[in-house]
Amino acid sequence: MEGSQTEGKKIKRKFKAEMQLLEENSATLSTRSLRKRTTINYAEVENKLLHISKDDSDEEFNPRRKPQKRIKVEREVSEEEEELYYIDNSLPFQKLPKTKSGLLALLKRVDEKVDEYKEQYINEAIENRAKKSSIPENSIPISADVRKFDFHHLASEQLKHAGRLFDVIMMDPPWQLSSSQPSRGVAIAYDSLSDEFIESMPIPALQTDGFIFIWVINAKYRVAIKMMEKWGYKLVDEIIWVKKTVNGKIAKGHGFYLQHAKESCLVGVKGKVEGRCNKNRESDVIFSERRGQSQKPEEIYKMIENFIPNGFYLEIFGRRNNLRNRWVTVGNEL
Repeated sequence: MEGSQTEGKKIKRKFKAEMQLLEENSATLSTRSLRKRTTINYAEVENKLLHISKDDSDEEFNPRRKPQKRIKVEREVSEEEEELYYIDNSLPFQKLPKTKSGLLALLKRVDEKVDEYKEQYINEAIENRAKKSSIPENSIPISADVRKFDFHHLASEQLKHAGRLFDVIMMDPPWQLSSSQPSRGVAIAYDSLSDEFIESMPIPALQTDGFIFIWVINAKYRVAIKMMEKWGYKLVDEIIWVKKTVNGKIAKGHGFYLQHAKESCLVGVKGKVEGRCNKNRESDVIFSERRGQSQKPEEIYKMIENFIPNGFYLEIFGRRNNLRNRWVTVGNEL
């Protein structure tokens, strides 16, 4: 008797944990995952249903009975039973019912919850897709392979329409690592480029007077600085993005010796910029929630626009989520 009570408590805890997990993750789980997370519940309920005979639909469950074919219940479930076995935060599930009608009521509620989560997931997916597909009215996206794109033509068109080249260039190069395990077990969802190719890009043709912002990983600090010098820039500052979780804590990531919780953006300048920038107004630290793989914080755009107001902005290696008014964005993921 004591053993059966202990087992019953385990089932109850497991069931409540499963339903709580469904509640917490309904917005991010796929339909298949939702079904999978309720497998234990379905198996437990259906196992009991298979052992209940047609003549004893409201008798207590006896595991020693031979399995019977599942049948359809003729009568409707009472309001009391529906209320007792309703799966919800406001009416937490108490115990697995012992009658067939109770089990069917429970199974019905689980099905309703799964359907509810399906609908919620689909609606949120559609909403998110609409957000991602929206293009700011005054942005200029250029979907192109940067390895083959004619940056010289872009520079000539910029001069023709604006009278000067870009005031700001921001780059987030897909740096290529040379170690045997470059990603340290993390799947990379984009192609990387060699240092030689990145250095050969015609950046000098795009800017004569202005600033360059280059996102860099730890292993490429010296490489990036040498590139900037070759392109005619002087390193003048560095912006640090400290990543945080949704709970406001520092978000730790993968690293070789230490866990990385930040990313760096080097700032270079060349030519005449006096009178074009607001000095000593912006901070060199961004503390915001981490985003998807390789996605940078939106705060960097506001910072740049406040630092160099009313400028002409160019981003190379941009993605759809990077599109912004007054920015020209070049990338193969637009």
